[in-house]
Amino acid sequence: MDNIQALNNEGERSDELKKYQELLDCWNNQYKITKAQLKLIIKRPVEIVNVTHKLNLAKKYLKKKVSCYEKVNCINLLKDNEVKIIGKNKSVIFVCNNRIVGGVVRESANKKVASYFGAKIKATMEVHPSFNRGKINHADNGKMVAHGQRKNPLDSFVGNYVFKDEKDINSEALKVYVEDGDLIANWIYDQARENLPWITESYEQFKKKVNIRRNGMIGALFCAKNYEANGHSDNDRSDWALGFVYEEGIVKDGHFFYPEYGVAIEMTSNSTWYWLTKAVHGTAIIDLSEGGTRYTTAITLTEKTARAIERTEKMKNQ
Repeated sequence: MDNIQALNNEGERSDELKKYQELLDCWNNQYKITKAQLKLIIKRPVEIVNVTHKLNLAKKYLKKKVSCYEKVNCINLLKDNEVKIIGKNKSVIFVCNNRIVGGVVRESANKKVASYFGAKIKATMEVHPSFNRGKINHADNGKMVAHGQRKNPLDSFVGNYVFKDEKDINSEALKVYVEDGDLIANWIYDQARENLPWITESYEQFKKKVNIRRNGMIGALFCAKNYEANGHSDNDRSDWALGFVYEEGIVKDGHFFYPEYGVAIEMTSNSTWYWLTKAVHGTAIIDLSEGGTRYTTAITLTEKTARAIERTEKMKNQ
């Protein structure tokens, strides 16, 4: 709380205080969330959905824009008879040849916790610059930012994603921003390690390989607003990516499509979903006609970041 008081005591201008209102609210609400609530595991009925590996569908959807209705230059997801749609009320695990390949958990957190992290996601998005993943291999639409580790663009070693106007942010505020982003990433990661341990296995193996002993997430946290992505696969070192959805108001469509396994997930607020990073996936066009907003956040360890971490740790041990 001292960090927030420091911001106010420094006499920030009213427009600047308004800019950081989400951050202030987030920290104030922090004291209404207990450790027990953060660790609460909400048990939901989970359905096993057996799927098959469909390379023909992966090829069909790769680099393609997808919608849930008829639209020029788009694949209509809901008219593809080879794709099974997972409705918004279902929690499922996808299994292919006795191997888990993805899934979704609905109402994955206490509602207060979901709102708490929703505010943190919004605050994190305000302080990092947006970027595009790539116009050809990873065409997308909407705003995306990243927090955490990456390859330093100035050398081959690991660094951190930058903040907007970092030179103008006082040290107390910067500390809050870093702690916010780290808390989101570690909450998602720790929930997976506790409840979906196969997801964090490749992360833990990597940490062991490079002799990193600290607990928690390693890699990057990606936060997005009203995000849509054409079909693509990622060159990530982690086997899995894990995401969380938070919505305000009414948001329609924007299904997560996973054609390599013949399924698509109807997205809903307070859901956690996970997928194999190297499998073709994407997000269909979102219908925001009723004024809603969708925020998503996901953790992964990219190949570039993994190589940078390896170089950095090797240099430390020389």
